[in-house]
Amino acid sequence: MVTISQAANKTGLSVKSIRHYEEIKLIDTPPRDESGYRFYPDSLLKQLHFIVNAKQAGFNLQECKILLALSENEHRSSKNVKEIALQKIEEIEARIKQQQLLVQQLKKITKQCPGDQQSECAIIDAFSVDQ
Repeated sequence: MVTISQAANKTGLSVKSIRHYEEIKLIDTPPRDESGYRFYPDSLLKQLHFIVNAKQAGFNLQECKILLALSENEHRSSKNVKEIALQKIEEIEARIKQQQLLVQQLKKITKQCPGDQQSECAIIDAFSVDQ
């Protein structure tokens, strides 16, 4: 078992994040010693690592909670897990398309700006239009 700061070091999370995860019941409540200090057994470290990895894959905390519950359910259906992952892929792809459109739009107005010492600027003009 490790302390909360050791758990933070091992997982790359902040102490504040770990406390938050406990508060919102994303992770199990860690046992405490007589002085009230939290101690994190391997099972909780495993939960924290799972959350870190799921967040790095793009899942939000609510989705992490669902995935973590599935990971700990030996009767889970891999179909359910795959559906969640496929939905996340669709969301990420939609965001990528939206970002690509933004890049194209910004490139277009940037090309229209002369970039000289004059005050006229197509970028400022584009942002000033009431849409």
